[in-house]
Amino acid sequence: MQHLTHSRIAAALAAATQPEGERPWRLLLTKAPMTYADTRRWVVLEQNADLRQLAGIDEATCRAEASRARIINDLARRDAYMHALSVSEQLMSSTPVLPTAMRVDMAPWNDGPTILWSFHRDRDAVASFAAHFGISVTERPHDDEGTSTYVSTTGVIDGVQVEAYALVDAAPEQVAA
Repeated sequence: MQHLTHSRIAAALAAATQPEGERPWRLLLTKAPMTYADTRRWVVLEQNADLRQLAGIDEATCRAEASRARIINDLARRDAYMHALSVSEQLMSSTPVLPTAMRVDMAPWNDGPTILWSFHRDRDAVASFAAHFGISVTERPHDDEGTSTYVSTTGVIDGVQVEAYALVDAAPEQVAA
């Protein structure tokens, strides 16, 4: 479900004051960005003249797009969180194993949210989760001594990055090696 709508964006822009010297927002030929990744694109283009030139966008237009995108940014981040929470609900309702902990991360520098599921010391739960959702499991040493193993599965479900993991004791033959 898309929580970010054109009417919400229009209301946010109407309440904002556009910085002096920019091309007026009403004269921009592009539609307002509707996703967090789209808002970030304009901010990055504004900060990087080489990328802006490669994209064929003049500085005045880019500044106006970026200022508009900054206003929409929090709305878009909230929308991405809401979508991730909806996906979390779908995962929780269908998973064969329940996590020890679950969280949704949405760092401002990422393109979107990540759902993280932790299975405390339970390699089999990670494998069961992965099999149910059709993603593969990886294992790697977690420490320099080789006494623990990080078991994880990472995939994209309904457009959201999902990671399930467990930190487990390494098998005795791995520790001895």
